[in-house]
Amino acid sequence: MTARRKDYRLDSQPASFSGAPIETLIVRFPDGDGPAQVFDFRAHARRADMAAAIALAFRMHCADKAPQTRTALFVSGIRQWFVFLDTHDPQCWLIRGVDIDAGLVRAFLVWLDTRPVSIGSRYSLWSAMRSLLRWLERCRPDLVAVDLALPYNAFPRKNALTPAREGLGDGDMDAVLAACRKDIDAIWRQHITGQEALARVDRAKIARTLQLRYLDLDDVGVLMAVIIDRCGGIIPPQEEMLRAGAGVSRVVWALKQHGGAQHFARYLYPDSRALIAFVIAIGAQTFANPDALLGFTRDCVGEHPLFDNRAIVGWRKGRASRVQRRSFLRDKTLSPPRLVEQVLALTTPLVGHVTASERDRLFLYASLHGKGRHVGVLNCNIALQQVERFVRDHSLTGTDGAPLKLNLAALRTTGLSRAHAALGYDLLKTQALANHASLDTTRRYVDRPLAREGQARELSRLQGAFVNWVRGDADEVTRTLRISSAAAADIAAGRNATASGFVCRDPLAGVGPDQAPGRLCIAWLGCFSCPNAVIPLDIDTLARLMATRAALGDARTRMAPERFALLYEPKLAILERDILPRFPDAMHAQARERATAIGLAPIE
Repeated sequence: MTARRKDYRLDSQPASFSGAPIETLIVRFPDGDGPAQVFDFRAHARRADMAAAIALAFRMHCADKAPQTRTALFVSGIRQWFVFLDTHDPQCWLIRGVDIDAGLVRAFLVWLDTRPVSIGSRYSLWSAMRSLLRWLERCRPDLVAVDLALPYNAFPRKNALTPAREGLGDGDMDAVLAACRKDIDAIWRQHITGQEALARVDRAKIARTLQLRYLDLDDVGVLMAVIIDRCGGIIPPQEEMLRAGAGVSRVVWALKQHGGAQHFARYLYPDSRALIAFVIAIGAQTFANPDALLGFTRDCVGEHPLFDNRAIVGWRKGRASRVQRRSFLRDKTLSPPRLVEQVLALTTPLVGHVTASERDRLFLYASLHGKGRHVGVLNCNIALQQVERFVRDHSLTGTDGAPLKLNLAALRTTGLSRAHAALGYDLLKTQALANHASLDTTRRYVDRPLAREGQARELSRLQGAFVNWVRGDADEVTRTLRISSAAAADIAAGRNATASGFVCRDPLAGVGPDQAPGRLCIAWLGCFSCPNAVIPLDIDTLARLMATRAALGDARTRMAPERFALLYEPKLAILERDILPRFPDAMHAQARERATAIGLAPIE
């Protein structure tokens, strides 16, 4: 069977928009697997020419974007632009694309500054519209004013002025995960009970029995088989089941005996309330953004290439160019790979009831709405409602006694803060874990009072260890290098520091950690390029440094130029430029006499 090719064609549009007809104000994005996504610009028909130019930019710029991205840009960028125009130009003098000039853009930015929203929201509104204006400026400059100019940084210090993201305390997060475990255990137990009951009944015999009065609908397995075989696996609305000729009216009364349709449905498939515990538990451990978390696909778990007891969870992040990946153990109760497997089992009956574009999504749910039913993918609005319900059901409260301020965005902030502490408050490691482009973004996530206290403690510990090392504390050297106390005493006393003023007398002796006698130490002269090197200000140290400079100068005349330039030229430059000039001139004469008596290992 030949695979269907996705249709990337777009509706035709006229090249010029002078006196644009209304038909050009409808933008369609065809989808070979489902209905086309349609955006109607006719609400802005009073400025038809300008609306048509913006519609063209929207159509071309968003051709390869996700449906959610298109919707967000249309709602947050384009609509706000025309709201601004209605306020700025109520008489509709500005109706053409060429009326979009530098002055109008500046007026739009001033108007955004008056909006009662955060600076981050103002930046998002501007960024959405800027992408379309930039496309017009670059690809269709004839549709906008000649002097159109887009400022590089319209909202400076956006990140600095944005308050730190709020997270949950360790105790609050532990309570949330305990509530998730309780819900997940109950939901999974009901699912297993239903599957076992369904496996015990004779499905073929039930299918042959046309009259439901001859079936024992008090049996969970029998009722499940009836709903699967005669209702497509989804419980229909009550009015539909009671309709004459439907033949399933007895199912209504049977469902009431089993606790109601909503309770019984969880034997078959999850509703949004059942899924939210899985969403929270997975989000708390993957640190995924809310949109990315709800966009998990059914193939998001893969095998680990090295460890059989681990699995890799991968997902897409909106502004990232690569797939986000994290590895987890498989055998933990709330391990994300295990939770994903459970969600797959729960939602499998719903795959055939959603559109083709949604069949690869993980968080599918079904619900009854009055006289209809809905099967689809969990979205942010539904998730927000169910998170609030989750907090109420488990009576989760904060330190102030009010309901806990839990949301999906707080999971990422809290998870990264806890990981930051586990990583020793190392921002670089936390940045790599979060896949942030800049350290500033990571800092805004983890900049909390507890994190600042932990960073201060860690910095104090490192500074203390450094001071002890400089002072020659043998115990500290033993712990740091993991060597014997005798070797540490030699290092601390400086018995090996006779070659270059650091911790080496003979770079071929192999006295250093993990070094072999007869082979040049891998750290030879490395301290010259270390910005944290501590050099004692005394004549003996200066003499050894001057002897090293002389030895390097002799080696330059005997060694291949390429080898010297690669291995020793940078160190010699640092020695002559940065180290020796720091010693007082009065010490140089005395040190020069001692330097001639110091013997060094050959430099090769």
